[in-house]
Amino acid sequence: MATRRYGTLDGLRGIAAFMVLIGHLAGPFYPFTLHGYLAVDLFFLMSGFVVAAAYETRLRAGWGVARFALVRLKRLWPVYALSFVLAIACYLTVRAVKPSDDFLFPALPLASVVAMGLLFIPQFVRYGGGALFPLDPAAWSLSTEMFGNIVYAAAAPSLSDRTLKILIGIGAFGIAITAFRKGGLNVGFDAVTVVWGYLRFAFSFPAGVLLYRLHAAGRLPRLPVPPWLVLAATVLLLSGPAPLVALYDTIVVLFLFPAITVAALSREPQARFAPFFAWCGAVSYPLYVLHQPITGMVLSIVPRGIGHVVLVLCLPVAIIAMAAAAERWFERPVQRWFKARRHGVSPGDGAVIREPAA
Repeated sequence: MATRRYGTLDGLRGIAAFMVLIGHLAGPFYPFTLHGYLAVDLFFLMSGFVVAAAYETRLRAGWGVARFALVRLKRLWPVYALSFVLAIACYLTVRAVKPSDDFLFPALPLASVVAMGLLFIPQFVRYGGGALFPLDPAAWSLSTEMFGNIVYAAAAPSLSDRTLKILIGIGAFGIAITAFRKGGLNVGFDAVTVVWGYLRFAFSFPAGVLLYRLHAAGRLPRLPVPPWLVLAATVLLLSGPAPLVALYDTIVVLFLFPAITVAALSREPQARFAPFFAWCGAVSYPLYVLHQPITGMVLSIVPRGIGHVVLVLCLPVAIIAMAAAAERWFERPVQRWFKARRHGVSPGDGAVIREPAA
């Protein structure tokens, strides 16, 4: 039988978010985060599993797309909106300190970029390969997630396992084509490669939904892998150089990430470690969505040299502390307020199933 507690998945989500963070810092971390971008594919996979676990039964019982979208917005939008407040502050800081820098340079007027960003609408303007969401480049995956979730919600009542497997097969073909056409899967975040980003989602999210169905039916194999080893394997897969990048990315996304997810579902952390794993899951979304404006600002205004290296080495600790504070003092109270008003979020959702962000 499926469990509604996924402690190892929480830890996995936290590790993936951390690898994205240090990947964006580059610098002294550079040789060890060359495949950090693949964490997005892992997020999509886990999101498919957890979204299906939380909502598929209700969607099949008559929940409409609008109700589902509202619940998803309540889960994702508050911290997402906070990221734009932070991004504007970082943008104005860089403009004041280093006006010649092109940090988070939007091709459209700033007010338009903010409004579009808050509505998950990408900026489809090519300006030297700039980000779809220049104020918070990581938002591209959340936009992809939101629109993909709406398609899933519309299809869920009639989405058979057979159809799901066909979609996964088509998505797998898309992953291989993407990797070999683009030299890897580090795509989707700008106007030039936006279509390839949707192909990344098209495999991983349906694969996560299928994993949930198999797990709920008790048909997933149980892999006797300790939770800490699951996290360590994930770090290794997202780290370091690899020959034949396109082939490596394809194998990791199509085979190794699903295997790691199955392993994460097979064993839960021991009771004494469970709070840490739960904390990793709780801070993963704020960490993912809030970090990039800060890392970009620091890399833009701090002069190169020893001080720069020291600051970059210390910055992850400060950003993790900020994400933890945002989760504790902002996200958690907001989600409690939503539950108290009973706007469609059942009491068990937030305490048991922490939905991953893409």
